Amino acid sequence: MKACPTRVLSVGLLTCALVLTGCSKDTTASAPPASAASSSASTTPSGSSGSAGSSATPTTPTAEGDEVRSRSGAFTVVPPEGWTEATDKAKGVADIDLVLLSSKKVGDFANNLVVTAADGDQSVLDDELAKGRKQLAAAGRTVSAAPDKTVAGVTAVGFTTAFEQQGIKVLARSYGVQRGGRIYLLTLSSSQADATHAMAEFDELLSTWAWT
Repeated sequence: MKACPTRVLSVGLLTCALVLTGCSKDTTASAPPASAASSSASTTPSGSSGSAGSSATPTTPTAEGDEVRSRSGAFTVVPPEGWTEATDKAKGVADIDLVLLSSKKVGDFANNLVVTAADGDQSVLDDELAKGRKQLAAAGRTVSAAPDKTVAGVTAVGFTTAFEQQGIKVLARSYGVQRGGRIYLLTLSSSQADATHAMAEFDELLSTWAWT
């Protein structure tokens, strides 16, 4: 069984950990196993039959219009209605900055957005995205281009990954943006059946993104 990459800033690791959150069989999202989230240990591949864990902590949907600040304090966003801040559910993932999770599920999967932040320049980001595409393709996932996005005036580039997780067809969009000597990785995961709606919610969220 192949393990996800364990670099500090890993698109593959990010996709693995948070897809597990989104497709938890519980009625609320479960935190990734501590061993999977550790930067020094392997994590279960997103396309495997691994479980997200049995314990879950109920979350309260973010009220419409509520502004959420990232852990780094570098940006704020206003989540779509019904979305929850769930950053604590990925507390073991290296450089986690913000996690937002939809309170609704389509096809047993809750849409989620995960943002990590770490020091780095554009060349580091470009290298990370290229390695992420290569490693996820090697894991048997369908990798394709994703249209560029604008994050508060900064262009974000990335790619789309399609695969099956625990019998659920998942679509993950991974984007990278560099600003002020920092690299931000954004991964939006949804069921393939809800991909269009998830992207509309993502665009809504990006329209509220503000650098601080």
